[in-house]
Formats: sequence, C-alpha cells, structure tokens
Amino acid sequence: MTDSSLNTAVLYQVMTHLRDGNFRRCLEMGFDQEELVQLNQLSFSDISELTRTPVRFIEITVNHDLLGRALGRLQEEALRQQMIQRAIKLGASLEMLNSLFGITSEEVSGRRRFMGINIKPGRPQMPEVEEMHQLWNRWQKLIAENSAKIDQTDPTAALGVMMILAEETGHPLSIIWKLIREWEADVREMLKKSTKGKPKTPRKKPAAAIVSQPSPSRQEAAR
Repeated sequence: MTDSSLNTAVLYQVMTHLRDGNFRRCLEMGFDQEELVQLNQLSFSDISELTRTPVRFIEITVNHDLLGRALGRLQEEALRQQMIQRAIKLGASLEMLNSLFGITSEEVSGRRRFMGINIKPGRPQMPEVEEMHQLWNRWQKLIAENSAKIDQTDPTAALGVMMILAEETGHPLSIIWKLIREWEADVREMLKKSTKGKPKTPRKKPAAAIVSQPSPSRQEAAR
C-alpha cells in the first residue's frame, strides 16, 4: 500500500465516522478534536487534494494482544464447527447437540440436509448387556489414554473420545452419549451412598466420563 492510498483509506473511514456522528471512534483512531473539526469542514475537493498528499501522515500500529485473541477465537470456532460436523455425521441427537453446543433443532436439520444425512424414524437400538460391558471397558481405556488432553472445565471435553468409540463400534454417537451419561449417573449415586453419614470433605468433582467402577446395571435391570 502506497503512502497516498493509506492516507485515503484512513481519511475515508474518519469521514464516515464523522458523518455518522461517531466522534469517539475518531478520537480512538488517534485524531484530536481540533483536527476533527477541521476535517469536518473540508469540501469534497479539499479531501481529494488531501488524499493526494505524497507524504504519509498516517501510521499503522498493531495491538498484538488483541490480534492474538481474535485469531485464537477464530481457531476455537473453526475447531468447534469441525466437531459439530463430525458429531452430526456420527449420529448425534438433537438433544445432545443442543446440550453440548447450544444449537437449535432448525440448525441441526439444516446441517443434516446440507450433509445429505437422513435420520431413520424411531429410536436407535441399544446394545446388548454383554456389548455394554465391552463398550465400558473400551471407554475406560480410551479415557486413560486421552486424560491429559481433556479439559475438565469444558463440557465438550470428552466428546472427542466418545466419537472415537462411536467410530470404532459403529454405534450412533447418540447411543454412546446416552450410555456414558447413565454410567456417570450410576457412579455419582455410588459415591453418594459411600459418603452417606460421613463428615463432608471437599471432593474434586469426578471428571466427565472419567469414572472407575460403573456397571450397566440400569440396562440389565430393564431387560
């Protein structure tokens, strides 16, 4: 960018702000009040002449901290979109997608149509009890292998591991999510019973899906 083109771009932006009455934004750009008054009084020909000034009177500064944050947010959003697309492809339910990402049923339906995914009516079939035990053992192993990568403050932290399990087993991600939530509920209930009647002490909240001794008892009882 040449000196004159940089001057032109900034002056155009300043004149737009002045026209809209956004004087504070002009001050934030580095102009003082007297300069803004003078600029606001210029005619079109005066502004054109000013933009042709060969000397660059505009300097660019970069706020590296703010730029870094903006780039970081872009990367986070890109990863989020990739995770949503992958979850939909693996059979995530509307309830699951809304719970983890806050997206609406209309958005999910639109994404499915765009991806060419048709959902069969009815609920997916739950695995047999024996396979549930196999799923549980594999889940525990995957969690142990990926525990260092899981951010406990992120509700979607274990989703990547769930998707691995869905890809390995061929079960819809909605089923994997449902089973893991039930296992976690069983573990919380066992922890509650084990501490009943004992003095309450600070306890670190169990990680999402990092649990130790669940069993598919709820499903077994139902069958």
